[in-house]
Amino acid sequence: MEFRSVFIANPAQVSVRREQLVIQQAREVTIPLEDIASLLVESQAVVISSAALQKLARWGVTVYFCDEKHLPAALLLPVNRHSRQLKLLKAQIAMSKPMQKRLWQAVVKNKIQNQAKCLELLGRPGAQDLRELARTVRPGDPDNCEATAAAWYFPALFGPSFTRGTDCLTNAALNYGYAILRGAVARNLSIHGLEPCLGIFHHSELNQFNLADDLMEPYRPLVDLYVASNRRNDGEGLTPPLKQQLFYLTNYVVQQNGKRYRMISAVGRMVESFARVAVQESKGLELPELRPLESYQYE
Repeated sequence: MEFRSVFIANPAQVSVRREQLVIQQAREVTIPLEDIASLLVESQAVVISSAALQKLARWGVTVYFCDEKHLPAALLLPVNRHSRQLKLLKAQIAMSKPMQKRLWQAVVKNKIQNQAKCLELLGRPGAQDLRELARTVRPGDPDNCEATAAAWYFPALFGPSFTRGTDCLTNAALNYGYAILRGAVARNLSIHGLEPCLGIFHHSELNQFNLADDLMEPYRPLVDLYVASNRRNDGEGLTPPLKQQLFYLTNYVVQQNGKRYRMISAVGRMVESFARVAVQESKGLELPELRPLESYQYE
């Protein structure tokens, strides 16, 4: 079972040898490919072989590549890993509008509930208001409760003067964490044979990850909780240690279906539940419940 998130911040040569990822720097490090869930290549001085990229894709590893500002800019995702991919594609295309609206209702309601939990865990005001708002979400969210919640939530979380459009460390950290989360969802969609561009709410023809943008929403409050719990002086900038911690959030714990899972595993279960809904084997999504920050510990 994949469980490692590998972060390469310095110049390196990356290759494969006997189903091991080989990272050559001052010393050589080898990691079994089957253990890796994701790889983030931050340094632009990393040289990686095409054989390594092909093997990483075969093992279902998400590879993030960063730009000159050290922010995630591209993804390598596995394709054609599911034995019934055409069946799922047809099911996605055939999904009725009422079903899509009910699914989006569940996603928005769950997201707002997790935002309320985030405020509660941090001792911020407004949690009960968000819970009451969540109860009013209708299929398709025609009242735009998601936007109303955001207008209440972010000032309560980060201060009354905070807005998501501000150029500051808090927003940079949120955007970095969201980019990692988006890649984790897109990776699971590809592995489970779903087409990421066919969303239930997002439908931009210019966006190849509409469905990932839909299904990542309930997990965003985990990023929010971490950033709010570890706010730093803007002068420090988005430091490598902070980016590394944001990258490792996929190994933090959420509760789902009454059990504790790593976020990356919970996302996989949620995507599997979406696939079952698409082929009419189930009527509902398996969605997360936010918990206090806890990194998953392996025995």
